[in-house]
Amino acid sequence: MNNRKITVYVRNANITPSSYYRIIQYVEKFETDVLIRNIAPDKLYELYLQVPKNKKILHAFLGIIYYIIMLIRVTTFLLIDLVNKPEYIILSKSFCPRYTPFLLRVLIDKVTKNTFFIWDFDDYIFNSGEISNLQAEILMRNSSKIVVTNDFLKSKLGTKYEKKVDLLPTTDGDLQGFSQKKLEKKRKETFDNEIRLVWVATSGNIPHLVSIIEALDEASIILHEKQKKQLVLICVCNKSVEYKTKHLKLINMKWTRSLAKEQIYNAHIGVMPLNKNDYTLGKGGFKLVQYISTCLPVIGSNVGYNSQVINNETGFLINDENNKRDWIEAVLKLGSSFEVWLNYSRGSYVNWTENFSYNHNLNYWLKVLGIK
Repeated sequence: MNNRKITVYVRNANITPSSYYRIIQYVEKFETDVLIRNIAPDKLYELYLQVPKNKKILHAFLGIIYYIIMLIRVTTFLLIDLVNKPEYIILSKSFCPRYTPFLLRVLIDKVTKNTFFIWDFDDYIFNSGEISNLQAEILMRNSSKIVVTNDFLKSKLGTKYEKKVDLLPTTDGDLQGFSQKKLEKKRKETFDNEIRLVWVATSGNIPHLVSIIEALDEASIILHEKQKKQLVLICVCNKSVEYKTKHLKLINMKWTRSLAKEQIYNAHIGVMPLNKNDYTLGKGGFKLVQYISTCLPVIGSNVGYNSQVINNETGFLINDENNKRDWIEAVLKLGSSFEVWLNYSRGSYVNWTENFSYNHNLNYWLKVLGIK
């Protein structure tokens, strides 16, 4: 057992995907003293996420309560760490979103400058309002390491801090533990009757999916006419996708980590559509990485980091801003022949093993923290 004291600050270790998959899934392997600081408590965070934004008064009221409680909690945690002086502090995204009051800025500055401070983020948080400019400047200045998913995010930090930056893709270790041959056999059993597309995401990504559902619906009609197969779209999300389809069978399932795993195992193709904008250019392609980690062929938009995950052996990269025809053709190619599907399936797992494996990321964290 190493005697290093490590504190990890996350929005929520159980609910926020970036908190869990970027950091928390590795913590048990650190074999040292680790304190996890949940800035947002579970029940309040779940309640805040469930309130529709069109209920403006309720959403605003809960937003204020949510922010105040986070502010109180993170201030308390920082005061404790100011006294305890952990050797390492790891932060996911921000200590507090959007607004950073003066006293909190002072506290963040004092705590982070007196430790080995690692700042990790996997989205374009400067564009989304996740972090204030004043807090971001403190974190950039005081960080010993800044860990991001891609060169786009690195470029937003400026040349002044680029030597601090490490690139690390987001991956998923929980999906491992399967037999590749048994999984192939399981998927083959349903392949002749239906092709199951899986889309796993948070509700903010629903507009990206909606933009291609018409194309998937058309692909469903063609697949049934030519192959007598049903095309099924499984949406695993914290909010239902409301869309009336003609032939495509759309099934909504509320996200849990175990349910997402089950549906990815049951699927034949993973999809990750993205509409191109400044925010999506910074996304880290995590869902694609999840899919290929279970031998799933993938179809994704040619936006940002998606192009680093999808290659000619794993699936299809779609330039879909104006033309959805390529989505239809990709679905038909992967859904018509099991032999074709199998080649892409095996290529996906090779790609994950060589470039996105859990052990690669774990070794990075162990090395940075001086554990290995």
